[in-house]
Amino acid sequence: MFKEELIPLAPSQNLLRQDIRFLSRLLADIIREQEGDALLLKIEEIRTLAQEIRQNHNPLMIESQKKLIRSLSPDEAYNITRAFTIYFQLVNIAEEVQRIRRLRDYERSPEVFQEMSLKKLFKDLMDEKYTPKEILDFLSQCDISPVLTAHPTEAKRRTVLDHLFFISGQLIQLNRPDLTLSEQESLTKRIKETLEILWQTSEVRNRKVEVLDEVDQTLYYFERTIISLLANIHEKIHREFRNLGVDRQDDIDPFIHFGSWVGADRDGNPNVTPAITMTTAIKQRKLIIKFYLLSIEGFIRKSSQSTEYVQVSKKFLESLESDKKALPLQAQELERYESTEIYRKKFSFMHHKLECVLTGKKGRYINADEFITDLLIIQESLKKNQGPCASDGDLRRLIVQAKAFRFFLARLDFRDHAQKVHKTIEELLGPQGMGSQVLLGKIAAPNSRKGTVNSPEAKDILAQFKTFRHLKEHFDADIVDDYVLSMTQSPADMLALLYLAKNEDLVHVAHKKVKKAVIGIVPLFETIQALQTCHEIMEELFAMPLYRSYLKARGDVQEIMLGYSDSSKDGGYLAANWHLYLAQQNLYETAEKYNVKIKLFHGKGGTIDRGGGESHRAILGQPFSAVGGRIKMTEQGEVVSQKYATPMVAKRNMEQLITAVVWTNLVTNREIKKNPKLAAWEKWLAQLSQDSFIFYRQLVFETPGFLDFYHQATPINVLKITKLGSRPAARSATQSFEQLRAIPWVFSWVQSRYIISAWYGVGHAFKKHMDENPEGLDHLKQMYKQWPFFTSIIHNLQASLAKADLYIAQLYAGIVTDDDLRKKIHEAIETEQLSAVESVLLISGQKELLDYHKVLQESIKLRNPYVDPLNYIQVRFLQEKNQLSDTASNESKRAKIDEILLLTVNGIASGMKSTG
Repeated sequence: MFKEELIPLAPSQNLLRQDIRFLSRLLADIIREQEGDALLLKIEEIRTLAQEIRQNHNPLMIESQKKLIRSLSPDEAYNITRAFTIYFQLVNIAEEVQRIRRLRDYERSPEVFQEMSLKKLFKDLMDEKYTPKEILDFLSQCDISPVLTAHPTEAKRRTVLDHLFFISGQLIQLNRPDLTLSEQESLTKRIKETLEILWQTSEVRNRKVEVLDEVDQTLYYFERTIISLLANIHEKIHREFRNLGVDRQDDIDPFIHFGSWVGADRDGNPNVTPAITMTTAIKQRKLIIKFYLLSIEGFIRKSSQSTEYVQVSKKFLESLESDKKALPLQAQELERYESTEIYRKKFSFMHHKLECVLTGKKGRYINADEFITDLLIIQESLKKNQGPCASDGDLRRLIVQAKAFRFFLARLDFRDHAQKVHKTIEELLGPQGMGSQVLLGKIAAPNSRKGTVNSPEAKDILAQFKTFRHLKEHFDADIVDDYVLSMTQSPADMLALLYLAKNEDLVHVAHKKVKKAVIGIVPLFETIQALQTCHEIMEELFAMPLYRSYLKARGDVQEIMLGYSDSSKDGGYLAANWHLYLAQQNLYETAEKYNVKIKLFHGKGGTIDRGGGESHRAILGQPFSAVGGRIKMTEQGEVVSQKYATPMVAKRNMEQLITAVVWTNLVTNREIKKNPKLAAWEKWLAQLSQDSFIFYRQLVFETPGFLDFYHQATPINVLKITKLGSRPAARSATQSFEQLRAIPWVFSWVQSRYIISAWYGVGHAFKKHMDENPEGLDHLKQMYKQWPFFTSIIHNLQASLAKADLYIAQLYAGIVTDDDLRKKIHEAIETEQLSAVESVLLISGQKELLDYHKVLQESIKLRNPYVDPLNYIQVRFLQEKNQLSDTASNESKRAKIDEILLLTVNGIASGMKSTG
């Protein structure tokens, strides 16, 4: 299973090859020690056959592999699945370490400018004749908000992640060239010890994940990288300005603000309650205050500057005197220490006030502004009194962090479904309550009657608004700001939220105008139809004097969320992307008409069909995605782990995001708008989108029995019993396409290797355009070469088509009991896949998919022989589960099958580096 020749990498990747070989050898040692040579030999036999099949899809070899997999006992199948799963996790670690190695190589070379880095951004902007002041002014107005969510797309347990992160850290250390032999031996021993523990650790959760587990998982990444990340990014920006010779007297306030849905997003998750949200807020505060306490303790230890040698500012002395009066007991305690080391005294008072924030005792900081003011007073005193280095080092970093994270760490967004809000309004106001005019009248009325509700759904909605207000008034005014309404379909939906907010005193109305609003009402447009009409809905709202007064009270900014997942599930990848592009343009133009600034919130998932892929390239291709530098986007499940597991990679991803936002606004938009071909490109893509949409819908919505095929030919029913997240896989128990969430929809297609949600319909659309237009191929080639948006689409399609594998998918189709249905649907998918690949290669001018991205291309080719056995095992046990009668005597057998299937889900997810 772990032979050297299985990793034929390019010479430039010798270190990666060495790391994979080293980790593979250690894993093989552990398997041999724990399970014996017999299991290792079976693994090797399965892997060798899988590789031979990859070279030649010989039916006899495929049948031999099936026979070999069927011969395994359940325990053997389970252990072999574990072996392949851990192997992929180790390969992922090695690839991550290689990425870090390459990033460090770039940063060691002053003459090298890495694409999408801040260093290259500043150089390119100067080449475009932007002055440092213009760059500074734009960065100062930016508002970039990554929002972490807890959708069930991270397949690995937290304890498994901990072990893998430890191995990664040891592997990085092993790459140091100055290690002694004993140090190498010690690091190797630690990795092997961790692998032994990992082999004896259950990959699959035995209990359902609870919301607070997801909260803890999210906080783990804040603690691990995110808090430091913002300070690192600001340091890098300051360095680039210094390289331009710019005096940094005017610091840029943090323009990156992290948010979270974890513990506050209620859409379809009854487990998120007011108590859970309050606990989440407390956990967030505790983490960030403890971080500040540790930082202040560091300053207490090192701030030994003495007034015998340097002066301090008058403002600093006044602040210290104020602390002594407010905290006499602490002042008395501090008399024991050196009287001239007064910075230490100030930091000690600050430490006490932070401790009191956690306990709620008298003497605490009332808010983060007071803490920031103290830090700034110290910084100013140091600057003015021979302390330029001390004012510009760790203290500056802490000021950035305090301004960004304040006392709440991450802003919590509330979210729920429009239907629940409808039900609440109808119980409060009667059957006609959802009429726009009725709601406008109620909002404008000086004292609208609050009424009562009876249903659990309506009671929950009202409780949410009470919790929202309580958090603002009694916890931190900034911890909550926005309420996102899923499936917004009309102006009345938004007015309903405004009415409920007014009833809870979150919106204050006088003389038929909103005078104050401490809640942001955010529509979420998710389906293709909603994307087509969203600008009309917003225009109706902007034209209402009362709603316009609400926006004025909110600084004339309207946040609007666009759903990438449901739109793709609803209409296919190409149609979803086109309508998202069009929606952004239409919303921008509508907002401009009414002098409203929009902030788009991109509801992206991890996979390409849920808006994933390279986010920075998507921003470059969509000129209205981050207008004015304002952008918000979800970071989900596996994406959080991939982007924020290590400081170096986290910094790289953030640099790419910032670069994309800045470059799009200052350069790309200008170039695209001037391009005379854009109108023709948009016209062609609109038709391509329509053709793709119709073709996709014909398969998914109009083919009789498609849902039956889907439930049998994918492991969707296994995903329903996974314990990956706190949220149910469907919005209700009804087995319908509409009730199925986009995440398990995508996850199940990835597992079966069809991945139709990321490409189906494009082959038909491209071929139709080429057949009907003599210059059709030239059109598409031109768009690919000159239009960043279309380039991004083609690149994402290549990644999806390269991961799709109809040879493996056919094994899943074999599970479908209806022969005619199986043949009809599988053949339709197979034909379209061939058409899509052929079209994409013609458009891109490549011989193979991903020729433009050799690293990814090679990674997929190398992984396939190791993923394939997991698919064979999954198919075998899906069939066995289907054949089991639902009797008590089969309960233990069914439990063992479920255990194996759940592990295959984790293994395939690791191998494909993709879930939902």
